[in-house]
Amino acid sequence: MIYRLVFDATAVAAFAAESIHVGEILAEVTDEWSGDDGPQVAVPLPALAEAARTGVGMGALDRLVGIKPVRVTVPDPNDWRRIANGADLLGGLDRACAALDQAQGRAEMILTADPDAYGGLDTIAI
Repeated sequence: MIYRLVFDATAVAAFAAESIHVGEILAEVTDEWSGDDGPQVAVPLPALAEAARTGVGMGALDRLVGIKPVRVTVPDPNDWRRIANGADLLGGLDRACAALDQAQGRAEMILTADPDAYGGLDTIAI
């Protein structure tokens, strides 16, 4: 499964804050989604947890994960070393999971409010 987008915690928080930019991107993905091609947006579990930890309301998180083309993803346990190293380099588990998904070809782009944190990876700035 290759997702069009993977969210980090900043993208989750922006969704919860009703960011027009995030809303437009999700609307575009939803409009193009047929259901046959599977979910198109990955939200790593650590991104949800980090957003909740920093004060994002649970209702907003529930709305996000309830959108049809969105799937909450769980990191592969075999990637724990890569995730730990990535968290040190990028500043958080959410970023490490998003970066790993993009770097390993599971997601085309990372949606983030901090694209500079990802070095040369493909991001969409919000």
